[in-house]
Amino acid sequence: MSDSFPFSDYSQLREWHSGIQTANRNNIFCHCRSCGYEWVDSSTKAVCTQCGSKDVEHISCWQFPDD
Repeated sequence: MSDSFPFSDYSQLREWHSGIQTANRNNIFCHCRSCGYEWVDSSTKAVCTQCGSKDVEHISCWQFPDD
């Protein structure tokens, strides 16, 4: 592995990716820029369920403190 690779092997990288997927489950705030609808989803590729727009802002809620 190169010195810039932060994991000792690829299994650690897969474990890290799995942890991010778990943290994102039902924890992605979505805001439709077309109609203004807001909801929480598990995907950063979610499409607006109200108007069908793909112009959706996605924010991982776990990145922000609860207080």
